[in-house]
Amino acid sequence: MNTIIHNGTCTMHCTLLEDIRISKAAGYDGIEIIGSKLYRLLDQGYDLNFVRDRLAGFPVPAIGFVPDIERRKPDEYNALLEEAERMFSIAAQLGSEFVEILTGPIGPGLGETGGYQGLIGCPWEEVLEVTARNLKELSRIAATHDVKLYLEPLAWAPLHTLDQSLQLLDIAGCDNVGMVIDFWHLWVNGTTAEDIAKVDPDRIYGVHFCDSIPPPEGKPILHSLREVWTGGGHIPLQDWIDAILSTGYNGWWSAEMFAPQYWERNPEHVARLLRENLQIMIEASRGRG
Repeated sequence: MNTIIHNGTCTMHCTLLEDIRISKAAGYDGIEIIGSKLYRLLDQGYDLNFVRDRLAGFPVPAIGFVPDIERRKPDEYNALLEEAERMFSIAAQLGSEFVEILTGPIGPGLGETGGYQGLIGCPWEEVLEVTARNLKELSRIAATHDVKLYLEPLAWAPLHTLDQSLQLLDIAGCDNVGMVIDFWHLWVNGTTAEDIAKVDPDRIYGVHFCDSIPPPEGKPILHSLREVWTGGGHIPLQDWIDAILSTGYNGWWSAEMFAPQYWERNPEHVARLLRENLQIMIEASRGRG
């Protein structure tokens, strides 16, 4: 049975504790915890027992994220492994089955320059080799905590397309690594519903339900393209939902939205509307099946 979980991106100004409360009040089946919110809480002296008490058995299917998985300079690589160990351990302690990992760098799509550049400008063969090698090590660490990893290929990263992601999974050959079908990151790079319908459902560990305005031709893909209400953009949402369900996928759907104008509205109302919209569209797809 498909489950719909709350994603703290649609309530970005809320704390983790507020996200947990809102998730329950808005009728979600669980929550995809945003790691930065969790770390902020822990940095204030709270512990995981406190978080578990507030969850009170409410499911946490997924936690995000470990970024820039292609890091290879010794200091950067060691930092990657340390971040992964911390995140995977926390996920296990909260009973989460999945942890999100990202290709990078994060910066370019957010309009940032300088700093970590990852594998920008490297040949594809090198990008694939380095990322696959790191992915195998992350997979090994995840296995020690009995968690699985879901890859999100960032739209502006050297490794960003659906085909590239599937090729990476093939090369790495890790049985505890799949990918999240993120509507925005994949759609802005030309992925279609027909492409999604061909994906092996065993490769799909989760879905990020979100929207976008069209990327301007010849211009860089920026994060600001997704600053739109889900359903108010140009992604054919129902076609994508139909395609995902046609594969036989039966996992979690996360209602994600990066639209600052709606972060200023009542967060519980925003979260509830997103869940209801997604639920209606999933049910509509099932009704035609």
